[in-house]
Amino acid sequence: MFNLIIPSIILPLLLHSILSKPLTDSTLNLNEITWSWEKTNIFIGSPSILRLQSGEIITSADRFGSGFKGQPRNVSIFRSQDNGNTWNFSTWVPNQYWSNLFQLDTTSNDIYLLGTSTDGPASIKISKSIDAGYTWNETTIISGSIHSNISYETGPTPSLLHNQMIYRAVERLAPPFRWGIDYQAVVIYANTSFNLLNKTRWIVTKPLPFNPKWMPATWIPKPAAAGFLEGNMVLGPDETTIYNILRFNFHGNKETHFLGNKAIVLQLNTTANELKFDSIIDLPGGHTKFVIRRDDVVTKMYVTLSNPNTIENATDQRNVLSLCTSIDMKHWKEQSVILMDDTGLNEIDSLKYTGFHYVDWQFDGKNNQDIIMSVRTAYRGAVSYHNSNRMTYKKIVDWKSLIKYDVKDVEL
Repeated sequence: MFNLIIPSIILPLLLHSILSKPLTDSTLNLNEITWSWEKTNIFIGSPSILRLQSGEIITSADRFGSGFKGQPRNVSIFRSQDNGNTWNFSTWVPNQYWSNLFQLDTTSNDIYLLGTSTDGPASIKISKSIDAGYTWNETTIISGSIHSNISYETGPTPSLLHNQMIYRAVERLAPPFRWGIDYQAVVIYANTSFNLLNKTRWIVTKPLPFNPKWMPATWIPKPAAAGFLEGNMVLGPDETTIYNILRFNFHGNKETHFLGNKAIVLQLNTTANELKFDSIIDLPGGHTKFVIRRDDVVTKMYVTLSNPNTIENATDQRNVLSLCTSIDMKHWKEQSVILMDDTGLNEIDSLKYTGFHYVDWQFDGKNNQDIIMSVRTAYRGAVSYHNSNRMTYKKIVDWKSLIKYDVKDVEL
């Protein structure tokens, strides 16, 4: 076990999270996992969520902000034993950041965290627990694979398991190191029959920078400072081709606000060990981090929870969270609003102070009938939509009942 000295500024957060309960000042049916006092300038980010074979749910998060100083950078683990109604702080995972939870075998107590070793640029890091997330003693660092460059950043995006392989998207931050502009898409992948803590078993693709020539000529004017980040590894409808679908980033203005619902699709070629550009697609909320998963049990639909851009000149809008689906991975439809600001703030203030974003989620229940989610939440007291003061939990019961089909869906 790790012995950590907890900074005094974190103690109010830790004490609060001993038992977090449903929010009573909300109509949104949110259960609070943890909360951070805004005055500390410590904010909560990077949620990930996992249902264990025991029925417990665990979530992870990290901290950011000017008040979060010093090292190590930690992922914190929270645990619910009553289906997400109440939450307890469980443990820290030191030197782990921007990480997603996953399992290779859902009947096992083995759990992994995959992200970076600190808030980047940093090395890629994987941690493992063999006791359902209570202790995390085995770690390794995946670094130096691209000309000894360890300049990686990411978010808690999904690990794709397919044909005994695991795939994870990360981004290399290249000189001159401008956020959102100088990211290069990278995929790391490994055979799951080997020990994932052995860094020699991982393969790292050639980095692919964003190319402004990918943007259509019909985009007039072209958006400034365009780039991509926070990719999702997705298996294509042909059950063979693997894609990386990334958040499309740019500096919005009055002329380019319509681009807030776009995403970049890259195709992975493992033979050449490289990514290549595929397309730019319409995806509600593609300007903000999203997680795509496929319902392989019943509908074969691709699903995401994202922040659609619904207000002109507000491409950073995160005060609405919607359930969106696709039949073919490239044509997306917004199906239902899941969360919307209920505070009574006017439109400008709601955009400024409210955010339901960076959602990680999993299918849950028999035949993937429900969805459970962990939400980076700026709500009722946050200093901005970005600087989230809460992490919350919500369950969508029978998500398929929210889906509206039409002829176009069937034709796709």
